[in-house]
Formats: sequence, structure tokens, C-alpha cells
Amino acid sequence: MGDPGAIMHTFCQDRESSEPVRPTSIDEPKPLSPDDSAATVLVVEDDEGNRLLVRRVLEDAGHFVVEADDGPTALRTLATSNADLVVLDLGLPGQDGLEVLSRIRDAAEIPVLVLTARSAETERVTGLDAGADDYMVKPYSVAELAARVRALLRRSTALSPPRQIEIRGLRIDLEAHRIFVKTDAVDFTPKEFAIIAFLAEHSPRTFSRDALLEHVWGSMSQWQDRATVTEHVRRVRVKLATAGCASDLIETVRGYGYRIPQDT
Repeated sequence: MGDPGAIMHTFCQDRESSEPVRPTSIDEPKPLSPDDSAATVLVVEDDEGNRLLVRRVLEDAGHFVVEADDGPTALRTLATSNADLVVLDLGLPGQDGLEVLSRIRDAAEIPVLVLTARSAETERVTGLDAGADDYMVKPYSVAELAARVRALLRRSTALSPPRQIEIRGLRIDLEAHRIFVKTDAVDFTPKEFAIIAFLAEHSPRTFSRDALLEHVWGSMSQWQDRATVTEHVRRVRVKLATAGCASDLIETVRGYGYRIPQDT
């Protein structure tokens, strides 16, 4: 990988000035202003140097960054990371960024900022028509990048209703981390809540105990016993049954794992 300082100079030169932009120190994150909020941003960029630069700019603004270097990885990461915004390069290997953008639009209502070297007017129009919420051309100002991310996040927060899932008699408040059966709240531990929320968000897909260890615990069977998942699911079922839910709300798909089926 190239020298980060050289990369900063090459890709961050302000388009309206011959002087390179002087970003806030990368080593000391800038405190968030009152109207900013930390967010999870998925950066999709195949060039490692460029990806590192964008990551540093966003982390300097107080955000948490996850990365992908190609389209399939981006889509898998989007499904599991609860990202709030995507910064997407179009020149990706194997799968063009416009195709990735289309797949993102099919999968989620999430702000997408295209950050690319494709500068022709027709390409900008194509990107915006394909579903991009904003479009920036390299080289770019790091201050402008951070500002556009803030603007997209503010707009998304203002337009987004509270995140809730209603499925099979449950109302799951993803923001407040509460679960209701009819109008009654049911107490779950954070991990029990995470199991229900994950299965509900991905209903009716079936997930093995290994997959739940990865997605809910951030672990794997080499580190943690699969029986941990079995016991937590058992506890969740007991609490749901006590609250009056159907006994098969969380189904065991024999030989595969667990799922919450769709309402019938």
C-alpha cells in the first residue's frame, strides 16, 4: 500500500483550489458537534489506499466503519452490519458498482453516497438514476466528504420512522430494544433480544447454530460451544410461551437450525 500521506495529497485535493485540504488530525478524532451522531458506514472500495483514506476521514468524524473490497462482500456485509450509510465506488472488480447499487436498493432503504472517478455528466446522471442519494467525484475534499455524509445521515434520520418489526403477534422495537406481546412488554436479556430481532429481521430464513454464533455473538464454534445457542433459544421460547405466544414461534428446522416463519 502507498504512503497514506501521499494518498491524502493525491485524492483529497480540493477541486476548487490548487491547495490540498488540511484535514483534522487522523490520530485524534474530532469531537462530534451537537447535530452529528455516530453512525455505522459501509465503505465499498477495491483500492486499499483509497479505502483506508475514506475510513480515516469517517472515523475522524466519529463514525464506525466497516469495509468491503468487492460487490459480493459488500452485499454480505450490508446484510449483517446494520450499516446506516454506504460509500460506494463504482469501479469494482467482477461486479460493476452500478449493479451493486441496484442490489443494495433492492435489499434496503439506506443512503448511498457514490464516490468514484467517473466524472462525465452522463455517468453522474446514470448513478443518481440508479438510486444513489449523492455523487462525488475523485479527487475530492475530505471536508466535503464528511459534510455530505453528515447531511445524508441527518436526512435519513428525519425521514425514517422508528424501526419496528411486527411478526406473529410480536412487536419488536429495534431502537428501544423492547419486545411486546400485544400491549405487554416481555423482559429479555440483551442476547435473547438479539436472537429474536435477528431471526425476525431475516424471516423466514433458517440459521444454523454456527451462523447464530457468528451473527449474534460475533463468535464461532471453535471459540464457543454451540450449546450456548441451544440454551438461549430454549430460554427465549419459555419466555414467549409464558407471554402467550405460539409454541412454534421460533421453529427448529431439523438438521439446519432455527427460524421465525412469516405470518400465515
